[in-house]
Amino acid sequence: MGQFAHFERRTRLVGLGLLGLGLILMGRLFYLQIEQFFHYRTLADENRITVRPVPPPRGLIYDRRGRLLVENEPAFALELYPEHVDDTSKVLDRLVEVLPSAAVQRDRMAQRLKESPPYLPAILIEGLNTEQVAKFASHQHRFPSIRIRARSQRNYLRGPLTAHVLGYLAQPDKSDFRKFDADLYPPGTRVGKMGLEREYEEILHGAPGFREVETDAFGRVVREISTERPEPGKNLILTLDEDLQKATHEALAPHPEASAVALNPETGGILAMASRPTFNPNEFIGGLSDNTWQQLRQDPNEPLVNRVTQGLYPPASTIKPVLAMAGLVDGAIKTSTEFSCNGTFNVGQDEHTFHCWKSWGHGPMTVDQAVVESCDVYFYKLAHRMGIEPIHKALKAFGLGNRTGIDLPSERKGLNPGPVWKRRMQGEIWYPGETVMTAIGQGYMEATPLQLGVMAAAVANGGFRVEPHLVHGVQDPVSGKVDYREHDRAAIGLVKEESLAVIRDAMRRVVGSVHGTAHSIAGGWIPVAGKTGTAQVVRIDRDKEEQLDPKEKERRLRDHALFVAFAPVEDPQIAVAVVVEHGISGGKTAGKVARKMIDSYFGKGS
Repeated sequence: MGQFAHFERRTRLVGLGLLGLGLILMGRLFYLQIEQFFHYRTLADENRITVRPVPPPRGLIYDRRGRLLVENEPAFALELYPEHVDDTSKVLDRLVEVLPSAAVQRDRMAQRLKESPPYLPAILIEGLNTEQVAKFASHQHRFPSIRIRARSQRNYLRGPLTAHVLGYLAQPDKSDFRKFDADLYPPGTRVGKMGLEREYEEILHGAPGFREVETDAFGRVVREISTERPEPGKNLILTLDEDLQKATHEALAPHPEASAVALNPETGGILAMASRPTFNPNEFIGGLSDNTWQQLRQDPNEPLVNRVTQGLYPPASTIKPVLAMAGLVDGAIKTSTEFSCNGTFNVGQDEHTFHCWKSWGHGPMTVDQAVVESCDVYFYKLAHRMGIEPIHKALKAFGLGNRTGIDLPSERKGLNPGPVWKRRMQGEIWYPGETVMTAIGQGYMEATPLQLGVMAAAVANGGFRVEPHLVHGVQDPVSGKVDYREHDRAAIGLVKEESLAVIRDAMRRVVGSVHGTAHSIAGGWIPVAGKTGTAQVVRIDRDKEEQLDPKEKERRLRDHALFVAFAPVEDPQIAVAVVVEHGISGGKTAGKVARKMIDSYFGKGS
C-alpha cells in the first residue's frame, strides 16, 4: 500500500512537470506566432524581396540633318552579388578558368567588388560578346552568385571624328557626385566626362526606375512584384553637319596637331569642329586599362584636348581686319591714309626695331592694301597712332580675351592684354613696343580657334557677335516634341557700315588678288574672303631667320599657320577658322584646309 502511494505521487509530479512544459511551449508558440508575427514577417520579406534599380535609356544625339551620331546598343555584362559569396577570390579564379580572356581584367574585377556595396550587384565584366555569353551560360550552374545581365551601352557611330564634340562616358567618381545627384546613378551606370556628354549630362541621363522582385536564396528572381519605369533621357539635335565634319578631319589629316571650326555666321551654330590628334571614345565604354589611360593622358600631343576651345595661340595677322576697322571708326586713319613701309619701324625710348614680314618693305600702303598684303609696318604705325586702349576695346568687342559661351565644358578664355592686366599680373607698366606687337597679334595675345571663328563671323554678318553653340534643340523621346534653343546675338557698337565694307572687300582680295597673301587658294565657284596669320613660336635672330629655309627648322620651332575666312563673300553662309601648329604658312597650309572645308560645304569637296 505504501509503495503504491509513492508511485502515485511520482506519477502526479511527472504529469505536472509535463503539463508545465507544455504550457511553456504553448506560451512560446503564442509569443512567436501572435506577438512577434509582424516582426518576423517583416524580416522574412526583407530577405526575399528586393528593390532593384532600372537604369534609364540615355538620350540619343543627331546631327542637323537628323543623322544619328550616338546610339545605345544592347550589351551583356556579368554581375556578382557579394553578399552571397564567402570567398570572392575563389569565384574569380573559377570565372577566369571558364573565360580565359577575362584574366587581364581580374585585378579590375577584384577592385570593383571591393568598392561595391555588399547588398548591390557588382559588375565584373562588361561588353561580353555572344561567344563569351554562350560559354558562361553553359557553366552557369557553377556560379549561382553570378548572372548575365542585358544592358545598354553607348556606341559612337563616327568614332574619332566626333570625339572632341561628343566626349565619352565613364564610371562616376566622387567629384561627379558633387555636381550630379548620386541617387540617379545606380551601380554600373555611366556619367559624361567631356564634350556634350558632360555639358548635357542631366538632360541626356534621365531618371532610373525600380523593380520590386522576390528572389531565392541565391538572389535569383522568382517573381516580379511591381515596376516603376525609368524616365528616358532626352535627345539632342545638333547644328553639326556630319558631312562637313568628316571633310574637316580629312583636310586636317596631313597635320599632326591642328584644329578647325566652321559656324553659321548668322546664328553661331557650329557646323564642324575638329581637333587633331584625336581618340576613339568607344574605347572608354568597357573601361580603359590603367596603362591605356596613362598613355592618353601623358601623350605630349594631348589627344584628349579639344584644341578648338582649349588651344591658345597668338592670333597673329588674323586680327588685322579688326584693327583696321577700329582705326577707321576711331578716326586715326581714313581709307585714303597712307603709311610707307620700308621693312622696319622703330619705337620706344630705345628705338627698338620691329620688322615687317617683307624685309624690303611694301612701299606706300592704304589700309585696304595693308590688309590684302598683311603689311606689318602699316599696323605698327596705326597702333602707335591709336594707342593700346582703343585696340584693347576693339579686340574685346569682337570677343577676344573672353569665353565665347559655347555649350562645351572647359573652354579657355585667352588673353587680350593691356596696361591694367600687365600692372596686375606683372607689376610693370605697359610699353609702346607692346602696343605695336599687339597690333599684329603677337606679344602677350592668346586666342582660341573658336574665338577667331566668332570674330570672322562678326565681319561676315555685318557686325554682330554671335554665341557659338552645338545644340539646336532638345527632343522629348516619347512625344517627339523638340524644344529649340535661342542664342544671344549682340551688335558690336564700334562697327560702321562703310568701314566694314572696306574691310570685307580687302578680305576678298586677300584671296582674289594676285598680291593677296592667300591667293594660292583662289579659284573655284565659291568666292572666299579671308585673312592669313603666321604666329611666331620661337623668336630667332632676324638675320638668321632670313637665311633659314622654314622647312629646315626643327618642326617644333616652325611658325603656326592660321587662317580665318567666310563665304560666299556677298552672302556669307559659313565662317571658318583654322590653326595648323608648326604649319609655317597661313595661306598655303591653313588656307588650304579652309578651302577644302568651304568647297565641301557647298557640295564641291573631293
